[in-house]
Amino acid sequence: MKLKLFLVVVLLAGLAAADSPLFAHHGAAAYDMSKPVVLKDATVTEFLWINPHPLIKADYKDEKGEVQHWTMEMGSTVSAQLLGWTRTTLNYGDVVTLYVWQAKTKVPVGRFNKVIFSDGTTMRDTQTGADDGGRADTDVRQ
Repeated sequence: MKLKLFLVVVLLAGLAAADSPLFAHHGAAAYDMSKPVVLKDATVTEFLWINPHPLIKADYKDEKGEVQHWTMEMGSTVSAQLLGWTRTTLNYGDVVTLYVWQAKTKVPVGRFNKVIFSDGTTMRDTQTGADDGGRADTDVRQ
């Protein structure tokens, strides 16, 4: 009886350990959600419309004039489509202002928040698009 109980506990622990990367994948613990980093006049170098999350790559000149190469992950492709995003929303060479929740490690990687295009149009992310890190269920596209 004790052996069966032990095996069940080991099995459940193994399943929980194997499943944890799935839960970690959708968390925001890796990002500093206290305030988005603003990349004014960033140049889009690539927009990858891929599953499960589109990626935005952009170059940004910091206050010292040094170029930083940023990569930002969006919410799901399907959710982005519901907000009007398409594979051609961003193009190589577009100059935009990007808001991103930077990785806590301070590398130029993060979770996309919103973009402001040169014509003033704003498009937000699907899950963490509000400026305070919360949901942006209204005004996701202005």
